[in-house]
Amino acid sequence: MLGVLLVGPGCPLDIQVREEPDAGCSGDSCTLACAADRECPAGQRCNDFYDECEPGPRITEPCADNIACSGIASCKDGRCARRCSVNDCPLGYQCSPGPESLCVETCEGLTPENLGRFCASSMECTRCGLCTDSGGGKKCHQPCRSDAECPDARPGVCVVIPGSTLRVCQQ
Repeated sequence: MLGVLLVGPGCPLDIQVREEPDAGCSGDSCTLACAADRECPAGQRCNDFYDECEPGPRITEPCADNIACSGIASCKDGRCARRCSVNDCPLGYQCSPGPESLCVETCEGLTPENLGRFCASSMECTRCGLCTDSGGGKKCHQPCRSDAECPDARPGVCVVIPGSTLRVCQQ
């Protein structure tokens, strides 16, 4: 019996949990701290007020109604949408060019899910795509800051969207 008491408090799991204060747990529930949606597991978003992950759709993800979307986002055409002007999107998002002006997730190495498809709005491009016309009609494009961020990285492939300061990879 004495051996069990000596081994019990030295459990490695106990040490791992104590390395991170409270390990994100409070009572019976555990939450993860976050600054941006992409820091949360799939099916969760970052609560802007509490800076912790919570269940629910992120901006551009499918929704059933306005209550499902976070903060000032609303359910527009079946997706959580947030209107914006230049720099007022949450961390990890950027404002699409006007007149649309919707928050769209920044790519930072991710390829838009609907890259190259015809679109009427950036919401149709889903994650990290901008719906713009660079000749041949409006299509989903990948945002970029330099040619190196585009799939083929050739010189001149990252172009400025007319009437905007944003840039996209030319297809």
